[in-house]
Amino acid sequence: MTLPSLLPDPSQVQGGDLTRLPEGMITLDLSLCTNRLGPPPAAVAALKDFLDHHASRLMPPPYEAPHRPFRAERRYLDAFADHLGTDEQDMLAGRGVTEFLLILARLLHGARVAVITPEYTETMRRFSYADFIGPDDTARDTPAARAERVRTAMRTHDFVILSNPSNPLGHFVARDELLAACRAHPGCVLIVDEEYIQFQPGAPTIAGASADNLLVLQSTGKTFGITGTRAGMLWTRSSRLRKAVADQLPTWPLSLLDITLATAALRDDAWFPAALARIHPAAHRLYNLLAERFGSAVAPADVHYRFLHLPDPHPVLQHLHTHGTTARLFTTATRGAAPGLRLTAPSTEAEFGQLQHALDTLPDRLRP
Repeated sequence: MTLPSLLPDPSQVQGGDLTRLPEGMITLDLSLCTNRLGPPPAAVAALKDFLDHHASRLMPPPYEAPHRPFRAERRYLDAFADHLGTDEQDMLAGRGVTEFLLILARLLHGARVAVITPEYTETMRRFSYADFIGPDDTARDTPAARAERVRTAMRTHDFVILSNPSNPLGHFVARDELLAACRAHPGCVLIVDEEYIQFQPGAPTIAGASADNLLVLQSTGKTFGITGTRAGMLWTRSSRLRKAVADQLPTWPLSLLDITLATAALRDDAWFPAALARIHPAAHRLYNLLAERFGSAVAPADVHYRFLHLPDPHPVLQHLHTHGTTARLFTTATRGAAPGLRLTAPSTEAEFGQLQHALDTLPDRLRP
């Protein structure tokens, strides 16, 4: 069996996109790195209540209410600020992390920009003009190596971009290390994509830190398993940067439906900790399962996905496909990428059984 080739490079397919595979072929999709336990029931209930009782509010622009004429996205930001313990006035709302990356890519064109790779595919695509600063070709990446590359890049660039925890490897650079780099290089702005920070034990966000040369991006989609919504935030103490980005945002940055669902998810203080209590053991189990077959090729991490370093990941992905399972593919055809597969932790015993069977039947020639 061969992989369909509707696209010239399968690694360009985003996680969760099964449209290029035969219908019904995949019964276990581990390619989408979202919270597979979501969405929170409170968020679904809030959306249902909104549609059942307040549908008329969809007619005007998304103000909070006629008697409270502020823009409704402030409600979302207020909930996000409470969630993070930051000041809502330092934040902007937008359609996920991606919209802010698009805006920043336009604004920073012409500046000295560095991207610490491997990195989120969309970031590398949008900042294709930047200097890509990756690990030594002879070594796999580590959190310590990523931290050192941040310090090196901040010495010579105006802006440095880092996902933390990293996508796709899952490596995490400690908050104190990043703040020390900001203090040491005040002329450079560190842009930190914290899409997965809530999955890192302790959720040690750098948002709210007392550094003016820091900009942080987060969203609610991956954390709460509502990736189909488009809601995220930008935090920075720099009023100049915040205004430059705000000037590029549309008048109504979020829909009222997205605001309703995402705000309810943020306000549910009990659901996400309970979900993490299931996710972390599942992710550790996934690591052990992969390590039994691939050893040190599995990147150590604490988040809900694991990266499997493979010089040629296609044959392993093809084998998984024959067992109804898919993962996110990365190849060297994408500049700055590390070749391999990223798998999100299964969430049920049946899913673990399906993945284990696929790995148990993996031919010896495909093992390191």
